[in-house]
Amino acid sequence: MNPIVKRMLGSSLARALAHPSSVDDYLALIDDRLSLAEPRGRVVHAVRQTPDSVTLAIEPNSNWRGHHAGQHVLVGLTLDGARHSRCFSIASAPDEPLIEITVKRNGAGRVSNYLVDQAQRGQLLYLSPAEGDFCPRSQAPAKALLLSAGSGITPVMSVLRTWLSHGASTDIVFLHYARAPVDMIYADELEALAAEHARLQSITVFTGAGGARLDAAALDAQVPDLAERETWLCGPAGFMDTAETLIAARSSAPLHREQFAASRRASAHGQGAVQFLKSDIAASGEHGSLLEIAEDAGLSPPYGCRMGICHACKCHIAEGTVRDLRTDRVRQVRDTDLQLCIHAAAGDVAIDF
Repeated sequence: MNPIVKRMLGSSLARALAHPSSVDDYLALIDDRLSLAEPRGRVVHAVRQTPDSVTLAIEPNSNWRGHHAGQHVLVGLTLDGARHSRCFSIASAPDEPLIEITVKRNGAGRVSNYLVDQAQRGQLLYLSPAEGDFCPRSQAPAKALLLSAGSGITPVMSVLRTWLSHGASTDIVFLHYARAPVDMIYADELEALAAEHARLQSITVFTGAGGARLDAAALDAQVPDLAERETWLCGPAGFMDTAETLIAARSSAPLHREQFAASRRASAHGQGAVQFLKSDIAASGEHGSLLEIAEDAGLSPPYGCRMGICHACKCHIAEGTVRDLRTDRVRQVRDTDLQLCIHAAAGDVAIDF
């Protein structure tokens, strides 16, 4: 949107004239991608590389402020009249005009499954600003290991694309673990990049086809000079924990891991009672995160990623004892804002909701 037009539409006079609707409501009558401040995007390409995933290329509006390699974005869409959101890693390099994400089918995940099954060219998506610190520094290292499993390949792919697009001379080993070739996204692109760049070695291990899972012997054989390499790591929690232990025993070089909190979240077993003060509802705190307890009680607190990334579910806790599901740390809190999705009751908890 033209900056001058945006400034005029954002004036107090324009907002007063739009009342009780918003200026964005009127802009949506022209094009629902238009907004005074909210990043929004429209799907330009929807490619289904595997049966249970879809890769979306999204053209953002002028409110998108860009991203760094390895960051993630909260993607929202409207389903049955309500907006639902989910967090996805950005796979595209920062200087590419389109944002690329790959969505995998996710159990009962409403947003993920909808996008896998029904996303198509023209789909409107609501975006958050890019977040996360899984970013390579501007100066690429001399040697690097990009290590991923499953959908953890997406942020690592963004790092790789960024280095290559900037002409970095980094010696890169890209080691990825997938269950089977049919589950492997970016297979063709990785093969092509490895053929084009002599200093890129791409190794894919298919664990469902007889390939061994990551262990000491495999890592030593695949990356014999690991001690010389800076590592970027992303994948399921068990894979990341194994990899981190193996790497720490072999190298003191920096290790960067995409800290998707949900993948590291322990099962939510709590204790005590949870009181939702404004709703005047009490519930047992024994099963589930505070967010899940609220939903089981019939409440609808806002949420986004359900991973502890987006902070959409942050809520004021009047007082109580809570357990951080990422670290198991138990603490007393009072007059504190907490993310409901990554905390469980560790005693009685009073929430201002």
